[in-house]
Amino acid sequence: MYNYKNISVISILGIVAFLFIESFYNVFVDINAYIFMNFSEFLTLIPTLLVLVFILIVEFFFFISRKIKKKYKPYILIYIITGIRICSQFIIIPSIIFMLNFLMLFSILIFFMGFLLLMEMSESYITFPQLMGGLIIGLGIQFIFLTINISSSLTSDVSKIIPIFVFVGLLILFNNYIFLPNDFEKFISSRNENIKDTNRKSISLFHFIILGVLFIFSMMWIFNPMALSAYDIINLSINGLIPNSLNVWPSYGFTYYIFLIFLSAILSYIVTMKFILTLNQNIIKIIFISSIGATALLTGLGIFIIENDFSILSSIYMSLMTVIGVFSIVLYISYLFLFYSFNSPKTLLKGIFIFFLTSFFFIILHVEILWSEYMSLISHLIIQIMTGLALIILYEINNLKSSLTLKEHSIHLSKPIVISFIGIFIIYGISIGIVVNAHKLVSVQKPNPTFMIWNIHNAIGDDEIFNLDRLVQDIKENDPDILGLNEVDLGALKTSFIDLPSYFAHKLNMYYFYGYTFYKHYGNVILSKYPILEAEIIPLPITDQSNEPRSLIKAKFQINSSIWTVYVTHLSTSSDDRLIQVPYIINEIQKEISFENIIWMGDFNLEPSSTEYSLINSTSTLNFTDSYRFLNSDPGYTSHFDENHIPRKRIDYILCSPDLIPQISEVYCSISSDHCAVITQF
Repeated sequence: MYNYKNISVISILGIVAFLFIESFYNVFVDINAYIFMNFSEFLTLIPTLLVLVFILIVEFFFFISRKIKKKYKPYILIYIITGIRICSQFIIIPSIIFMLNFLMLFSILIFFMGFLLLMEMSESYITFPQLMGGLIIGLGIQFIFLTINISSSLTSDVSKIIPIFVFVGLLILFNNYIFLPNDFEKFISSRNENIKDTNRKSISLFHFIILGVLFIFSMMWIFNPMALSAYDIINLSINGLIPNSLNVWPSYGFTYYIFLIFLSAILSYIVTMKFILTLNQNIIKIIFISSIGATALLTGLGIFIIENDFSILSSIYMSLMTVIGVFSIVLYISYLFLFYSFNSPKTLLKGIFIFFLTSFFFIILHVEILWSEYMSLISHLIIQIMTGLALIILYEINNLKSSLTLKEHSIHLSKPIVISFIGIFIIYGISIGIVVNAHKLVSVQKPNPTFMIWNIHNAIGDDEIFNLDRLVQDIKENDPDILGLNEVDLGALKTSFIDLPSYFAHKLNMYYFYGYTFYKHYGNVILSKYPILEAEIIPLPITDQSNEPRSLIKAKFQINSSIWTVYVTHLSTSSDDRLIQVPYIINEIQKEISFENIIWMGDFNLEPSSTEYSLINSTSTLNFTDSYRFLNSDPGYTSHFDENHIPRKRIDYILCSPDLIPQISEVYCSISSDHCAVITQF
């Protein structure tokens, strides 16, 4: 029976930890899609925000109120969490989705607060190793979904829906075993005196500031395989789908970091529990400070090493930084739990809000720096990392000099935790096999290739909903052979840390090449049913360094026994920039041996009546054909929708060299994006 209880506790912790990570990712994609996209009309957001604040306040006071008996609180909370997760899977109203995900995040924080108080009451109910083991298992569940579905967000894919309902069922089952009100009341009454019996120093509110900084840093970098893979030699720009590439890792590049992070977390857990926490208190402190210092040093030096373009040194360095970073986080959490007391409900409740505020502050700082200064993600993260590590060192240095009381409890690894780790690893191995087996790339059967260009607005539709699956369906409906996408994120905060290029390649079974712009997590992508013979990223000039940098993808394919060269770009919103970018691209195209089998497509951010458009055919050697205008007399508007989702401007194009004769060219509009796609068959 005791083992069954252990399994129940670990399972609940693992599933809820996974739901916490998922809801964290979803909250910020909702903030980007619903809040930021409507910020110019802030008054329309106020009702939603007021309702959300009201709900959070009601929930907060519900769980601190003495009128509600303690025995009902955890039991009800699990049902609230499961109910929110089921509702969020099917509701499509942006404001409701946003509130549900935010409420899920807040509810789970309250749930973990309750677990901390239980752990202080008695280790017969939950031990610290169980808590840490459950958190790592939750991370493992998240990584399995990332491997199979390449998405942290809500999705209509059965690979996500079916397991979610299984998890919901398990939560309800274990809830009725662990938190059954009458049994829980007996436990509380028998252990109520123990919560005050401690000589350890109480956790301070300042610790929650530190945890908020480290949490954001961890989610954005150390525990974000998508972000790490963007700087790695096995990533998308030299991906495994391209023949003769340097990538020997199965499926996608980020799977290497998923494996490395998860393995590091488990080994760090074992080393910490079995060895470090059994050492002398002073030695523990030395190891703790050394790991924090090593993480700070490696991260600081990373700015000189990591951003080298896909070098072996960069990959080795990031692997080392990841292992040490994961170890430092596991050790620091262990240090807090074993040297400090969490026995004050009031402190924990205040701490939740401080944790929230700190996290949001650094998220706002992150967005502001990246999008106003166009700063490297590495440089920005170093600011954040150094802040968190400096806070730890400054605050803990005095405590480390003094004698803190180390909590005495069993550090053994229980069989349920070991079995759970092994089980997660087996499932993870199966998930890699599923992804590898899903690649069924076949040769193109159509004699005439179809090209498609689409600015996908980072998968945020004109209805303010982030939805990858409907974009995939729209693309499948048009069945392009070569596809160019603009505004594509890779492991970025604002789009739920998803690797969008890999997602589309995975769902469409296409080869792909990612062309980043001002940092390696935003740019354009080219996908193809034809193998990519070679590809490169060409930075485009700008008139002012404060303007958003742009780039051009140049890729070559063999189509019908001929070599085709395809250019994909997203030109600047500044007319001054475009006036130098258009001639620059034309100059690049002129470097080709002959002006044949050339396609240039993208969101040009210019209209046919503009000066920049007239520059396209201003040379004596190049004479592009505007494929849509060649076949159609209507304006072919693709952007600037009105309230009825009717486009009012034409700024997206597929241009071709004169030897290529467009057979069909059309504009495809969908609620999936704030642009229409252009499709041309030759």
